[in-house]
Amino acid sequence: MKDLFSLKGKKIVITGGAGYFGKHFMRGLLDFGADKVINVEYPGRGKDFHKELIKKYGAKRVSLYEVDLYDDKATDKLYKKILKENKNIDVLVNNAFEFSPRTGFAPDRSGAFEKATHEQISTSFEAGVWWAFQATQKFGFEMKKRGKGSIVNIASPAGVRAISPKQYEGFEHTPNPPGYGIAKAGLLALMRYSATFLAPVRVNALSPGAIPNLKEKHEHAGKGYKDAFLDRLAERMALGRCGRPEELVGGLIFLVSDASSYVTGHNLLIDGGWTMHL
Repeated sequence: MKDLFSLKGKKIVITGGAGYFGKHFMRGLLDFGADKVINVEYPGRGKDFHKELIKKYGAKRVSLYEVDLYDDKATDKLYKKILKENKNIDVLVNNAFEFSPRTGFAPDRSGAFEKATHEQISTSFEAGVWWAFQATQKFGFEMKKRGKGSIVNIASPAGVRAISPKQYEGFEHTPNPPGYGIAKAGLLALMRYSATFLAPVRVNALSPGAIPNLKEKHEHAGKGYKDAFLDRLAERMALGRCGRPEELVGGLIFLVSDASSYVTGHNLLIDGGWTMHL
């Protein structure tokens, strides 16, 4: 029973592994024994973190592949290269998304429902659904041929329930843009379709709740992203607080390991009870 959560022998591909959640996911996957974790990242973004991982875990256990995920042909070519160079891939974690004005995360509130543009909605859908679809298509059917594998889509409670705009009243913080929630709902639909089409490959989702990045400043955060706003968010949680990124790792390990061998088509909410109170 003690080996249920072990990732020994597994080769794992993760998109956006140098992001806020991605860094914690990569460390967790390696800590639980993954033979190799392959990060697909935007050019130049993951190099420093990659060096950090090599220093701690060794060069044989981590790989960094760079590509602009908006470039379909280049991405398809890269995925073929990964399969050729790494042979069998056991796990895929679709984590990448773009948080920027292009997807509605803007300090001028241009991504709010009443102002959102066609470009913002379509870009959100491309980053939130198409990127995961393309990776699932390429790696998922290779797993299906082997008769095993696990795919996890990093979704959001925003794809389950609409987030009330009242949470943002009195703050300059940009409301959670509608394109984000729509895209994450699409990602959850992709998870269910994939679980059906790719079986016996297991396909699930993990939806992190309010887990603020307090160590880094983001342009999309706006001027009013202060403790008072986080306090308001915490009031919505059954557990009475916002979450920490390391609290997501256990859920991911569960979904990609043998501990969840009879789990597929499931969305694991790690949100402190937020969804119950939205």
